[in-house]
Amino acid sequence: MKTLLFPGDRQVKITDTPRPKPGPGQVLVEIKAAGLCGSDLHQQFRVPAAEREGVVVGHQTSPRTIPGHEPAGVIAELGAGVATLSPGDRVAIAHVTGCGHCTACRRGRDIDCVDKVFYGLDRDGAFADFMLAEAKDCIVLPEQVSYVEGAFWACGAGTGYAALTRGSIVAGETVVIIGLGPVGTAAAFFATKAGARVVGVDPLAERREYARQLGAQILLDPATAADRLSELTGGDGADLVIEASGTPAGRASTIGLAAIGGRIVFVGLGNRPVDFDIDMVIQKQLTCMGSWVFGTPDLQQMIDSAVDLNISVEDMVTHRYSLDQAEKALAEFDAGSLGKTVFVWE
Repeated sequence: MKTLLFPGDRQVKITDTPRPKPGPGQVLVEIKAAGLCGSDLHQQFRVPAAEREGVVVGHQTSPRTIPGHEPAGVIAELGAGVATLSPGDRVAIAHVTGCGHCTACRRGRDIDCVDKVFYGLDRDGAFADFMLAEAKDCIVLPEQVSYVEGAFWACGAGTGYAALTRGSIVAGETVVIIGLGPVGTAAAFFATKAGARVVGVDPLAERREYARQLGAQILLDPATAADRLSELTGGDGADLVIEASGTPAGRASTIGLAAIGGRIVFVGLGNRPVDFDIDMVIQKQLTCMGSWVFGTPDLQQMIDSAVDLNISVEDMVTHRYSLDQAEKALAEFDAGSLGKTVFVWE
């Protein structure tokens, strides 16, 4: 089968690898769409080749591991003991798999399992014609949801949605989204659908304009965001701030943008120190939360709810490439292309 690898130093490698066989409790998925995520860039594509063999976010990864953690496709083969799926089923795959036995896993929170494994990082992922997955990690896609939508939901769109849920969004509130990459724009899109007054903050004018097309009503440059938001809200600030940039400046700005008694949700990963005004957190009586992806059952619920509400993320998938176009796809994604980038199989 055709496989895409990231050897490091912003290089791509297309190779052939044997088609895997599913073991007990596993399925073989014929991939139809696989999304590119910012973490693919930070954790694998941009990493120097000499450092590609090592530990990332606590997990061992390698240039020989097939990347890609936003998969959608069709069940091609069942392993022994799989009774919940059938060949031909259309699925998306939650990108973290836990032990299945601990308290976190039994609650559907594989992401919190101490023995969790990430598809595409320390286990082969979706940038290949076929992918092995645990049957328990597969989410059935309704017929109304395309494969590219399923791939986007599997990480980017789902993460943005989950951050809003974590922040207990309420219709009519002012919601600020900091960082308008795929997760941030998805959050802006869903917040608009929820009836919020949405303010997008990003240094790139192109990203701000794209968020406007998705429904964000107010778009601000971070250099003037705090002053402009104060003017727009009569000095109150935002009821809810979603920090999706993962940058020190973006994280530090949340306190100034939040209203007294406001909520802040941090969802963008950054791994860099941040100067944080804790006294202001106390004085403004802010509630600060982290949103760490989502549970596997949550993914099914999000997708089913979107279908019920006739909400589609199809138009947010703005760039589609075949695996053979990986060099172009990664170069454009690395340069900051707008919208969502997805590999597709005909």
